[in-house]
Amino acid sequence: MRGRLFWKILLGYWLIFIIMMQVLWISFAVYGNREPPENALARRLVNMQITSAVSMLQSGGMPALNAMIADWPVEDRRFLHVTPASQPPVGQTSPLVESGRMPKKIVEWVRGADRQGYLLSYDVESLRAQYRMNRRWHLFHIPEPMLWIGGVGGLLFSALLAWNLTRPMRQLRGGFDRLAQGDLAIRLFPSMRRRHDELSEVARDFDLMAERLEVLVSAREELLHDVSHELRSPLARLQLAIGLARQNPDNVENSLQRIEHETGRLDKMIGELLALSRAENGNQTGEEYFDLYGLVAAVVNDARYEAQVPGVEIVLQADAEQEYTVKGNAELMRRALDNVVRNALRFSGSGQRVTVALKRAEQQFHIVVSDQGPGVEESKLSSIFDPFVRVNSPKSGKGYGLGLAITRKVLLAHGGQAEARNGERGGLVITLKVPGWQA
Repeated sequence: MRGRLFWKILLGYWLIFIIMMQVLWISFAVYGNREPPENALARRLVNMQITSAVSMLQSGGMPALNAMIADWPVEDRRFLHVTPASQPPVGQTSPLVESGRMPKKIVEWVRGADRQGYLLSYDVESLRAQYRMNRRWHLFHIPEPMLWIGGVGGLLFSALLAWNLTRPMRQLRGGFDRLAQGDLAIRLFPSMRRRHDELSEVARDFDLMAERLEVLVSAREELLHDVSHELRSPLARLQLAIGLARQNPDNVENSLQRIEHETGRLDKMIGELLALSRAENGNQTGEEYFDLYGLVAAVVNDARYEAQVPGVEIVLQADAEQEYTVKGNAELMRRALDNVVRNALRFSGSGQRVTVALKRAEQQFHIVVSDQGPGVEESKLSSIFDPFVRVNSPKSGKGYGLGLAITRKVLLAHGGQAEARNGERGGLVITLKVPGWQA
């Protein structure tokens, strides 16, 4: 069953087609040749026969007129009547018929060659009736063939147009229904790409939306799976410590230490998950304006304090005279940068250097953090910003793989981006691109 839009388009265009045809027909009738064809034919025939009859009577009398009429077709003889009349009728006019309104009868008095008067009478109305077309009743004043051709043709055209417009809309409706039911694999553009119009652009946007939803849902499911997996281990150790404490009352202190340690790990993980969730919300960046150079310098100073134990040198390269104003959330940005610097410090050994460079690139600020550590395999560079992804290295520590994921989310929330690559001489280079504030 077609929807209401189909019938609206079908009937609307069809009625417009009929109305336009009616208007054109009326326009042609009004501004075209207003004289019916039978009038023009009757006028020429009447003028010719009246003129000939008058000429024959004046030159040869009745015998000459009868001889001429004998050569006429039988249908034309019955229109002309000749009767003797001594005097012309009152108010006689020219027998010639001018263009315009046709008289029903023409009467002419003529004096013949025999000095006898004759009255010529011509039945114009009967002549017109003989050549008049058989007029039929027309619906809307339109000839029947034109009505059939225009009506049926307009109906087919309107039906085709309505089907062409409503079919992709029904496909879009079906796509949204399937999407609402959870089918994120639905795609519409492959079946509508041949249209090359606005509806195909809508189908492309629908596919992009479906792909984005599929990625987001998949990421959420993966994150939920990873969180469940990461929480399972400390919870299992907590249960084990509780069970050992019950079985061996003399070892309660060791069990309590283990419970405290695992509780701290759970608290740290939950804190990082909350920070990740907060970073994903772009509305939390706020309307705060802060100096990016001061923030980077504070993070570097904190890292230098921790770097004294492993013996790692941390160098800050920046032009302190420039302006580094950024709009956003300073606390989130500090945590994002701190995660990157601590990650570089974790993978650096004694005597190695971590360089933090701050520079301006057109409308952005670039924070480049490079270390001299082992780097990351090229196949894993694109995934180090994903949650719970850890590099297999003795120096990776006991983190949960959420630090760089938080960094990327924070940068995306501020309209920037985070990139990673291996340095030419080894080590990992992470670039944070932050949009600068424009006054």
